[in-house]
Amino acid sequence: MAGFAPNNTPFPPLVAAHDGSNFTYTSLHDRVPHILTDVINDFYAAVQRTDSVDAVAEGKQLTGLLSKLKHEMVTDKPLTPLNDDGTGDIAEWNHWLAEYFSGGTWYSTPFLAWETYMYRRIATIFRKSQFWNTYDYFATKKEDTFRASMVAVAKLCARVDALTQETVADLGNSTKQHLAFVEMLQASLWGNQTDLSMFPDLSNEKLEEMQARISSGENNSKLAANDTDRIWKIVSQVHGGRVDIVLDNSGFELLQDVLLAHWLVAAGIAAKVVFHPKRIPWYVSDVTNTDFHWLVDAIQSPASVGATGLSTADERVLQGLGARWNELLNAGVWELHDELFWTGPYGYRYLPTKGADVWAGLTNSDMVIFKGDLNYRKLVYDLQWPVSTPFVDAIGPIADDPTAPAIVALRTSKCDTIAGVEPQRANELFAQRKDWMYSGEYGVIQL
Repeated sequence: MAGFAPNNTPFPPLVAAHDGSNFTYTSLHDRVPHILTDVINDFYAAVQRTDSVDAVAEGKQLTGLLSKLKHEMVTDKPLTPLNDDGTGDIAEWNHWLAEYFSGGTWYSTPFLAWETYMYRRIATIFRKSQFWNTYDYFATKKEDTFRASMVAVAKLCARVDALTQETVADLGNSTKQHLAFVEMLQASLWGNQTDLSMFPDLSNEKLEEMQARISSGENNSKLAANDTDRIWKIVSQVHGGRVDIVLDNSGFELLQDVLLAHWLVAAGIAAKVVFHPKRIPWYVSDVTNTDFHWLVDAIQSPASVGATGLSTADERVLQGLGARWNELLNAGVWELHDELFWTGPYGYRYLPTKGADVWAGLTNSDMVIFKGDLNYRKLVYDLQWPVSTPFVDAIGPIADDPTAPAIVALRTSKCDTIAGVEPQRANELFAQRKDWMYSGEYGVIQL
């Protein structure tokens, strides 16, 4: 697609409809301001808990900046340059903003552009501060949600622990290994439904219901596209290789991803798994380095995070898995690479140019799994693609690069952009419900 640029795309980007008729408008008018209000309220509570007079005073200033950001959003002001917070990516952000969206307002700028800009701007507010520069304004919600679902977590871990032991005991049984891989891959996919940026008021009861559907396989009839067999053909030929996972949500989804990595290593498919979390708090529930280690430690020592309702058998399984995962981390079998590119302004078709170091690392992998809705949107650039557009065409140059690894997307769809869906299947889904592309109930496994 010659001439592609962030403001010059082959199909129109998602922009808020003036008549309020599309999901982009709903997100900008209702959903995202709600998220920003939650950030303000959570931070206000944190400020009230501190004993430092100076931290309280600065907290009030930061609250004012967050409120100013919300006001600019809801009143459709232009997107302004970001203040340099020392992270190392602001010059690129501001160049991108000036080059492609100069003078653009919230309602005239593409969905993917204004939404990522908002999260990066929230981060600058905190990272430039003296007393709150390491504060994760999403941490409480992420940790509380996971902590409250530890009984469901224990059931899932027990299932995967047993499945892994069965696989290891019969490594020569390719049929059994194939079935186990399918189960693990689909569990990783449906874990993406637990997204706190899409469902900011997700109750513990609702989460447990969702987790039960994930564990039972009930959701698998809601696949819009399914390349699992093609993916298995590649995976089955890998022995002692490398798999990268570009992470999305923390908590239950991260657990599914970690369990997939656990199985891949135990089965001898991967000798190395590289996880790619975010360096800064992002999209409410996205994984940071801290979130990753918190989860592993919570599994190894559930009592340390206040988990209740677990049986002795539950605790034994969790402690064994957590200890194993810490061993894998300490041995370098599992690595965390939190490159800045993942929270940058560019879509993933620009990896070879704007994220050259990241891309060079990914080309050493046998397979890169991109998790979740935002990673998918950055892969296909959030355009109004005809749904039957081949997935490899939508992701652009990285699919054609001769050094590219196999690129897999696991995504439950929460935004109205998608590619690689057969026309007949798309018609079936539209007949079932008009909002299937952004309901969070349908998913894709694509290669």
